[in-house]
Amino acid sequence: MHTQRLFVAIHIDAGDSLVRLLSSLAHQLRHERINWVKPQNMHLTLKFIGATPSDKIPEIIQFLQNISLKHSGFELEFDRTGLFGSQYNPKVIWLGSSKAPDLLISLAKDMINGFDQIGYPADRQNFVPHLTLARIKQLADKHYFQRIIRQIPQQVYIRQAIHSFRLYESILQKNGPVYKLIQEFQFDGLKSD
Repeated sequence: MHTQRLFVAIHIDAGDSLVRLLSSLAHQLRHERINWVKPQNMHLTLKFIGATPSDKIPEIIQFLQNISLKHSGFELEFDRTGLFGSQYNPKVIWLGSSKAPDLLISLAKDMINGFDQIGYPADRQNFVPHLTLARIKQLADKHYFQRIIRQIPQQVYIRQAIHSFRLYESILQKNGPVYKLIQEFQFDGLKSD
């Protein structure tokens, strides 16, 4: 049986401010084993589905179509950075929002609950809206790394109007994942300005 590694996400345009931040961090931390996310691959994951039989995709598309009809657009602002993992063993550098819009939280909740009902149970982690900037493989100098991370200016890096979400296939390759768009779903609820 053929399977595809799927996830649902909001595509984010990286923009100059974020590209500059990524470039600066990658330069300062160039001696560390860190995989930086390419700006064109920036996304906010709503639901990681994982390995899915290809014949289940039409059902997932129909489900996502129904979700998109019930929700409307909103604006997202990414203005703070952080780490996943412990301070001594960080795994991910992320960019998040100090105030996630209620419309985003509502969308994520509907999606997680809905997927649960069609046989894709929620994982135990809470939904934390964020963009993954980098995955940390190994750090040679943790003190230097922490100093660089603490010095990141906490400011607005991205402000974007969101009108849709997408179903992607993630194809794992040696030089990083390739994201193949399967379908985009426009919000059709009460139109936002």
